[in-house]
Amino acid sequence: MPVRLDSEEQRALHAALAGIDDPVYLFGSRTDEGRRGGDIDILVLSKADPYQLSKRIKRRFFENCEEKIDVVVMDPERLDEAQRAFLESIDKVRLQ
Repeated sequence: MPVRLDSEEQRALHAALAGIDDPVYLFGSRTDEGRRGGDIDILVLSKADPYQLSKRIKRRFFENCEEKIDVVVMDPERLDEAQRAFLESIDKVRLQ
């Protein structure tokens, strides 16, 4: 599935996600080529501390690109009902 990221955003994401071995997905408006604008929404399925991992990815991304990015981190082994419902309701594209 194609995604709506320009070359600068792709390079910034690649740098921001370096060293992360967990599954990473793009979701939200950037997965729809028919839409315009919108922030970059990233989902990481990881056992890492959600706050620390999100902060690290955002900081690294912003070093290379000033586009708005939201990072959601969820532990795939400890999903509650609301998180499962969220994951089932979104279109997502695996980045790594």
